[in-house]
Amino acid sequence: MVAFIFIVLLSISSLYFKKSKTLFVLFFLSMWGLFGWNYSNADFHMYKGMYSVPLSEMIFFKFEGGYNILMYGFKSLGLNFRQFYIAVSGAVLLLVFRFFYQFSNFSALLAACFFWFLFPLQYVIFRNFIAFSIILQGFLAVLKNEKYYKAKYVFFVLIAATIHISSLLYLLFLLAFKENEIKIKTVLLWVIGLLVVVMVSHHLIFAVCSFYSKNKAMFYATSLRLFLFYSSIQLANLYVVGYFLKPKNAIANDEDSRLNTIIININIVMLLLIVVYYEMAVFVRILLSMTILNIVFITNKLFLTDGKKRSKVLFLGYLFFWFFCFIFLVREKTLFSLFKHNLLFK
Repeated sequence: MVAFIFIVLLSISSLYFKKSKTLFVLFFLSMWGLFGWNYSNADFHMYKGMYSVPLSEMIFFKFEGGYNILMYGFKSLGLNFRQFYIAVSGAVLLLVFRFFYQFSNFSALLAACFFWFLFPLQYVIFRNFIAFSIILQGFLAVLKNEKYYKAKYVFFVLIAATIHISSLLYLLFLLAFKENEIKIKTVLLWVIGLLVVVMVSHHLIFAVCSFYSKNKAMFYATSLRLFLFYSSIQLANLYVVGYFLKPKNAIANDEDSRLNTIIININIVMLLLIVVYYEMAVFVRILLSMTILNIVFITNKLFLTDGKKRSKVLFLGYLFFWFFCFIFLVREKTLFSLFKHNLLFK
């Protein structure tokens, strides 16, 4: 209850002091406390079980061997799972907040939005969150237009893929790193064409996935209803991002225009995930993770767009949609666990 009240007060304060670095740091420390000292959520005991594997039985040269190497390093130092969890959660949040600090004009408000609407799921999907925090460093190089930014991006994605193999799909975003906006019609044509191929090859694709893990292939198989739903929200996501970041709706200088174009391109390229949803809807996690990046730039434009009231309503609708569909429906194992099961407030 103490932690909940404190976070609520921080969130209210962020509405008045949107740029406050003090609130930004307090959000980081609060999230680390709730994350690192959490002892029960939907996936917690699975990761605790993975850490209990003896050093002699750990396999490094396989899919996602990087996570085993990470565990091996901590176990070799004689550290237990709690110490591992605290250290890794802190490192992940540092990487995420580093990205926020580099690009957000309203860092305190952004931290509040992240905490309530996205973080309660991200901390549960632990390896996915680790991987995405690494990939964010690649996006940082791209968006800051650093030398060899594409090579740096690929490097960070490949490192992340050793933690969670699905990170390889982020290589698709190399197509988005252009100065000019990608034509949506072109990408949609590719989506339609690839969908036809996937539908025809469905049984072959399932057989290949089953070779890697039959249980996972069956568990993550997509229903038609879920495929249509996720495809719809992928399109809706692009509309919202375009509404805020298109030049006609926001005041922008040349550097802002470059950043906005890249973010829009990323969301256009992300339409290709619709093809993946036909086989495995679980890859909607990529869209959920990329929403973290989207809200950084949307909040930057939130108070600059024409029709501020409409913009705020649309942005709140965007956030509450993610919250309702992916957090509220599983609130006992995500949001509630974040506050109820914590060693610091036990």
